[in-house]
Amino acid sequence: MLNTKRISLLLVLLTAIISCRYNSRHERRLSVSNERRYIDVALSVDTLNTSQRRALVDSVLKDRRIADVENDLYFNYFNGYSYSLKNKPDSAILYYDKMGVSLKSGEWAILKQYQELSILINQQGIVGSDLVIRILNVIKQAEFSNSLFTYRLYDLLAKAYYNNHNTEKAKEYTDLYYKHHPFKWHPVIAQRYHDISFMLAESRKDTLAMRQSLDSSRSLAIHIKDSVALMRTYDYESQLYALKGQTKEALSKSRMFFGYFSRHNLLSTYWFNNLATSFNRDGQIDSAIYYYNKGIQWSAQFDPNVSLLPFYNGLRETYKVKGDYKNAMIASDSALQIYIRNTARIQNEKIEAINAQYQTEKKDQLIAALNTTNSLNRKIIFQQRWIFISIAILLAIMGLFLYNNSKRKILKEKNDKLQIENKRLILEQKTSQMQLNPHFIYNAIANLQGLISSDNKVKANNYLVSFSKLMRNFLELNRNEYITLSEEIGSLKNYIHLQQMRFEDKFAYDINTGDLDVEEIMIPPLLLQPFVENSIEHGFKNISHYGKLSIHFDTNADQLFIKIIDNGAGLQPKQTHLITPKKSLSKVIVQERLDVLFNQTEKKAWFDTSTREDLSGWIAQITIPLIIN
Repeated sequence: MLNTKRISLLLVLLTAIISCRYNSRHERRLSVSNERRYIDVALSVDTLNTSQRRALVDSVLKDRRIADVENDLYFNYFNGYSYSLKNKPDSAILYYDKMGVSLKSGEWAILKQYQELSILINQQGIVGSDLVIRILNVIKQAEFSNSLFTYRLYDLLAKAYYNNHNTEKAKEYTDLYYKHHPFKWHPVIAQRYHDISFMLAESRKDTLAMRQSLDSSRSLAIHIKDSVALMRTYDYESQLYALKGQTKEALSKSRMFFGYFSRHNLLSTYWFNNLATSFNRDGQIDSAIYYYNKGIQWSAQFDPNVSLLPFYNGLRETYKVKGDYKNAMIASDSALQIYIRNTARIQNEKIEAINAQYQTEKKDQLIAALNTTNSLNRKIIFQQRWIFISIAILLAIMGLFLYNNSKRKILKEKNDKLQIENKRLILEQKTSQMQLNPHFIYNAIANLQGLISSDNKVKANNYLVSFSKLMRNFLELNRNEYITLSEEIGSLKNYIHLQQMRFEDKFAYDINTGDLDVEEIMIPPLLLQPFVENSIEHGFKNISHYGKLSIHFDTNADQLFIKIIDNGAGLQPKQTHLITPKKSLSKVIVQERLDVLFNQTEKKAWFDTSTREDLSGWIAQITIPLIIN
């Protein structure tokens, strides 16, 4: 038997399941989730003993959602089940009837019919055909609706076959009961299955199967600590000993079993019959007669609906052995009266069976009508399925169209990028051409010729080396999209050095990078050369003073700032009256190059040129994004 702590915990958990999420505005109408909780409670009782079941049902009935609601489905079911546990079948049926006669389907309809049929079987010895038919009909209903309680109906039909001494059918439905039980893994359910298996083996006089079932049942009873189940195994052992002819051992086990149930107020009418039969087999006639009569008296007080035919048959045989034929006749007459009543009941059941057949035919007609309706519904479903398929195909076509459209846009974007890249390459070529402009090359070669003509071979040689180095540097750097600031400064120094040789050191220069990491900062190749060339070619060409060229690099946030300052000719007074000065081609190319590299989505790079305040020289300011290697 489960200990007190486990019982209390189980009751608390089950009560919590029943009590959660109560809504006071709906006291007379439970939600679907609440219905599921009560079904779970109805299922869970299989794993509890009688006292635990009573405690659980009492907690359900105290639940304020269903208490005092006499017309409530759940209130009536659990009230009826409470009276069933108290062995008061008439009161139980009264509450089951109140559940509602209009129930056509659902778990509660199955439960109601199961409880009513269970009471009828417990009140009868031989089960009539009408009752078997009713059970079969409910089983069909439960199987059709995939009821959770179908296994209970299999158990009920197995009991009916057992009462009618059809052991094979009883075993078949007992196995179905256990197979479909939702808690068959639970030791309580397994223990009950072995109990039933023992009784079936006993009916077949199969002592080997009886012993196997007895041992399994006893082992599980000890495992779950259920003393009641354990004591029942002693009654089974008594029957096993009796079948083997060991009457004294059988009587000893039977008395042990009966004594325990008597002390714990758990007696049943059949326990008196079993003990009396054990005394009879052992030859203790008076004790047998005493317990047969005691059982009849106990039944009249506590279990009036039970069949007493086994008691009177036992008394008849016992009195005959004793030689008391008068009492044997009285017992025989009582048994005969019970037989007559059973025969009359069976006749009534046959009439009911005919009526049931009529009702079945009506149901068959109804089923035929339902089949017709179902056929129409299937046609509608078939049409709806094709509509769904057509919609799915349409959606697939639309999806394919959108996919192709999206793919087309992606290809267009790629094409635009390729065009931009092509334009960038063309600009790079223009830049290279601008950097290697014929004017500069012509002047450099002319200057070289002059040096050679003047027989200044050393200077001419140095000039030629610097010029060739500059050309190679230009060609190498133009292959890269970005170079380091260090490489850009090196290229500028080569160019300026060559120009100093051309202009015979008429100007000086300085390049200031501050604390910048010139090896990490990246810049487009030869970006500054056009600005430096303008300062030298146009600023220092016709000046009488010593020229000065300054190049400054600085950063702020994510921008690189470059300033090129010269003290050359600047804007001469004669040029101030010009309305439309000639537009520099190099400036146009530089701006297009910046736009391609940096200004596709927003303006990130630009340059500006202006004269100094004293009009003696120019200032070029270039701003580009700061790029770190």
